[in-house]
Amino acid sequence: MNLAYKTAFGVCLLCLFWVPCVVFAGGGPENVLLVVNSNSDSSKMFANWYIDGRDIPARNVVYLSGVPMRERISTYEFKTKILGPIMQVMNDRKLTAGIDYVIYSSDFPTAVEINGQHRALAKLNKNRQMKLFLGEASINSLTYFAVAFLNDNPGFMVLDSNHYYRQPASVILRQPFSGPRQIQFQNAINVFDDGTEEQLQTSIDTLTEMSKRNPGQVAVTYWIARLCAKKGDSKAAAQWLQRSIQSGWRYKQKTLADPAFATAMEDQFFKSFVDRIPDDSFGVAPTRGFKSAYGFGPNGFHNHELGQGNRHFLSTVLGVTRNFGTTEVEALRQLKSAMSADETKPRGTFYFSDNGDVRSNTRKPGFPVAIAALESLGYKTQIIKTNLPRNAEDVVGLTCGKAGFNFSKSGSKIVPGAICENLTSYGGVMARKGHSGISELIRHGAAGSSGTVVEPYALQAKFPHPMIHAHYVRGCSLAESFYQSVHGPFQLLIVGDALCQPWATKPRVKVDGLKAGDSVSGKRELKIDISQSRVPIQGMELYVDGKLLSRSIPKETINFDSTNLTDGYHEVRIVVVGKGLIESVGHCVIPFQVDNYGKQTTLTAEPTEFRLSDRITFDAKTNFGTAIELFQNSRSLGKKEGQEVEFTVSASEMGRGPVKLVAVAISDTGNQVASLPLEFEITGRLSETKVMTEPKPKPKAPKAPKIPAK
Repeated sequence: MNLAYKTAFGVCLLCLFWVPCVVFAGGGPENVLLVVNSNSDSSKMFANWYIDGRDIPARNVVYLSGVPMRERISTYEFKTKILGPIMQVMNDRKLTAGIDYVIYSSDFPTAVEINGQHRALAKLNKNRQMKLFLGEASINSLTYFAVAFLNDNPGFMVLDSNHYYRQPASVILRQPFSGPRQIQFQNAINVFDDGTEEQLQTSIDTLTEMSKRNPGQVAVTYWIARLCAKKGDSKAAAQWLQRSIQSGWRYKQKTLADPAFATAMEDQFFKSFVDRIPDDSFGVAPTRGFKSAYGFGPNGFHNHELGQGNRHFLSTVLGVTRNFGTTEVEALRQLKSAMSADETKPRGTFYFSDNGDVRSNTRKPGFPVAIAALESLGYKTQIIKTNLPRNAEDVVGLTCGKAGFNFSKSGSKIVPGAICENLTSYGGVMARKGHSGISELIRHGAAGSSGTVVEPYALQAKFPHPMIHAHYVRGCSLAESFYQSVHGPFQLLIVGDALCQPWATKPRVKVDGLKAGDSVSGKRELKIDISQSRVPIQGMELYVDGKLLSRSIPKETINFDSTNLTDGYHEVRIVVVGKGLIESVGHCVIPFQVDNYGKQTTLTAEPTEFRLSDRITFDAKTNFGTAIELFQNSRSLGKKEGQEVEFTVSASEMGRGPVKLVAVAISDTGNQVASLPLEFEITGRLSETKVMTEPKPKPKAPKAPKIPAK
């Protein structure tokens, strides 16, 4: 095993074994690792705009060099040149605890050949139709399954591999675990119908121990409530039912109709808890936010016990601007539109295509549950007999299926923030022209879309379920909505702004005692005001310079001691987490300077607007240390000895768009003093054409004319 493999393997083990005491889902810029191809002008340009628009911390940006400029790469190349280095950076920067999203800018390979894993899966599944899996996967799905993939576990290829997927609700109480633990769970609940009082109590004790290890597992708490009610202990049943509600049990009518609680319903104390249960239809597991630290069990609820939950990283690609993708103009226009769509609560119609095509028929069984969920939320839906709605200016979501279409001819308009989906064989294959997919929908306004990178066959499990729109409307991010709706996503390429949240209601926080631009010395008391938040808040996170320092329940004050920081520029982020299963987040970002010892660094340049062809000179000065290093986000652009130095950097190295640089003075002992960020924009024409990096498909030879039989 070479060094890159060993490194990736070790980092994944850290991910697997690390379980924090307090975890909040939802996700914001602090939870993003943005990956940039440093050899690509397009990749740097999209990253610059995304960092600026989403306020991504500098610590969370990774620049990779030597990325193959091809659509398809080998497993070895992906592990050693892309995914392995990403995991190593997360480990080195101590970001593992906070990263939920790994987002790729443009100009990354989109498909990975996984023939080795395919052969391994074939050996394990001798009776399965292995042609349904094929030996290729998408870059973002292998990032989502990073733990399994880097450890050569081929299980990520099966069609029920994604436990974050919101399955039919009937699974919730049946399959919380795997292996021996599931057998133990099944034996415990089997005594419910005919067990003696002693057997019932033994089962309660067994499940109680399971609950201690897996406090978020609703199947365990709900079954304990049922067993307690069967024993006649309605008070204990009520307490366990309360825990089930906290874990995500949302089915009041299901509970009222449960014969196990018939007698307990006569107890007003128990009935009071039943009345608190949300009245969702018992159709699909509840929508919920994502956290990479959550170990999702087979029923979609998270377990803390080692080996009883799969951990993932949500992943999308911001754009594909080569071959048959979109142009830079189209991709950047849509990225900006998606970033501005948060909390806009767009109104419109969700369209579902029933056009008779096999691609549409594959999705049709999922229409009723999605339509019912959307209409219960107050949104309009429409089933159409064509693939696209005609002359509709209110397309707020689309689920369709056809090999080829021209969206502009439909006369319809997509509302900013919308997810639009088309099921077809080659929607995510950018090196060939033929099937309409991701690019056609992105260029016409979709905030996100997806397509498979290899022939998937018409299997719903490989494509987003129509419920994707309901998860989105309930307030989830675009990436959360995608991954909650695809049961077997290993071939699916997802393009779009992962953080886009048009229907979220984010919590609000105000911080007094420190404001942007302050010069700080000594200690300060920060007062946290959440009184103006539109949603209740259940948790708070503190980041300094992008590093997660603490997670806790909301606090009224934070005692801030600036002497724990070096002099110079720093940034505090207070993140608040809303109550509920989705756990949307809001934040307050405060840049400031520390001045306890009179040490400072400055960075200047004239003018402050540059063209892509320019070479730019920066002046850096300090009264500290022996050298100065220039950084763009996390990337060093050069280091020089001395306290007054000049850096000359090509504008093309930094990329088009808004740029932020920091000069850091460094002492012989490694202490640092950072300058205020120098912000400017590099202008350059956006490409209106696509770069072809793959050979165009050869034209087919004409068929020989048929000779009629005599």
